[in-house]
Amino acid sequence: MLTQVQNERLTKVGPGTPMGELMRRYWHPIAGSAQLNSDNPTKEVRLLGEDLVLYRDTKGTVGCIEPSCAHRKASLAYGIPEENGIRCAYHGWIFNEHGACVDQPSEPEGSKFKDKVHIKSYPVQELGGLVFIYMGPLPVPALPKWDVLSWEGHKDAWSTLLPCNWLQCQENSLDPLHFQWLHRYWGGWQFNRMKSAEERDGWNAVMGFRGADHRKIGFEITDYGVIKRRLVEGEDETDDHWAIGHPILFPNILRVSHGLEIRVPVDDTHTLHLITNYRQYQQGESPQEEIPFDERSLYDENGLIVRDYVASQDQVAWVIQGPVTDRTTERLGATDVGIIMFRRMLNEQMDVVEDGGTPMNVYEEDPGTIVLPCESYMYPGYDEIGGPFKGNVPRKPDVEQILSGGGARLKEWDGIEKKQVISGVSEDTGGALRDGAWFSDGRKH
Repeated sequence: MLTQVQNERLTKVGPGTPMGELMRRYWHPIAGSAQLNSDNPTKEVRLLGEDLVLYRDTKGTVGCIEPSCAHRKASLAYGIPEENGIRCAYHGWIFNEHGACVDQPSEPEGSKFKDKVHIKSYPVQELGGLVFIYMGPLPVPALPKWDVLSWEGHKDAWSTLLPCNWLQCQENSLDPLHFQWLHRYWGGWQFNRMKSAEERDGWNAVMGFRGADHRKIGFEITDYGVIKRRLVEGEDETDDHWAIGHPILFPNILRVSHGLEIRVPVDDTHTLHLITNYRQYQQGESPQEEIPFDERSLYDENGLIVRDYVASQDQVAWVIQGPVTDRTTERLGATDVGIIMFRRMLNEQMDVVEDGGTPMNVYEEDPGTIVLPCESYMYPGYDEIGGPFKGNVPRKPDVEQILSGGGARLKEWDGIEKKQVISGVSEDTGGALRDGAWFSDGRKH
């Protein structure tokens, strides 16, 4: 367990807080590029405890500025994007992407007053159909080009605003065992109550493969974060789940087999859960003109949290911990070694920032496309799962734990043929399970 002070150090993300200052060293996606168009050129957003306005001017440049005009404090979310910035609806002042006032139409001719007027602004970049914001000190670091964001291929993205702190979302990634229980067992129980026999059997067939009883877990610290390794019933250390593993990108990203899951810290009690999906173009498929982006409700038509795909089940687990998990009364067990390790990493990197250093995963220069290992992914240009990482011989993990492997079973698993879903392939992997649909967003791609 943690003290209240220790818990607040890990969870508070506003300006001037240790975690807030660490998070401000990173680029954060806050919207989809497709959301800023001629019909809807402005968008109100909130990031790291600050309210902001995004806009796209008529030249296509995206700006991120404070929400209030410097003149009479009218909201610039209602402004008119023009060629050189956004014009306030109230009196017509224009502010550009740097926060400079570039036009004051009612001031006397020859007035230099506008040159003295600025509002807060933050650097913006677009990559992979997402709008990223940097809120930290100068110089501005390079935006990391994670493989699935940079590769040519079919992409889509979506987000859900969650009423909970970012850390309880990210700690989920350091908890391999939850897959066995939350997705395989509880998810199977949900499917057996909610879905048709075909959907139920499809879920159970895949979960029987991916969520088998865990026998060992391990975590290795890397230059970009953590590699998570697992052994489940019937596997050994030559299996890709151990030999290749699964990357967690410090501080708040999980590289999943279909793309990225990003847990964007909106403020102390809200997180934007953003998922971007990627697959290779199929033969003859035309390149996308625009990468679609959806905003999805946490709740269904009955007011209950959606729970019929993996990401939604994760959201259930995060939200039911409350706005901020009370870590002063938690009791961590053997399966939580990764969570303990990650909290130490966070504290170490906060110390680095407080000492004036550069934290993990901040790139002063563009490193190019960063290709990441992922155990269930078909890499472009390779004919087998794991691609360039196939056959890895991992070093001994920094932290590992042997588990009993025992677990409860559902009767519905009996007699179901296990299936594997491979992401990143163009071939059909089987009906509703194609491209891991149930594991990313519940849709049929």
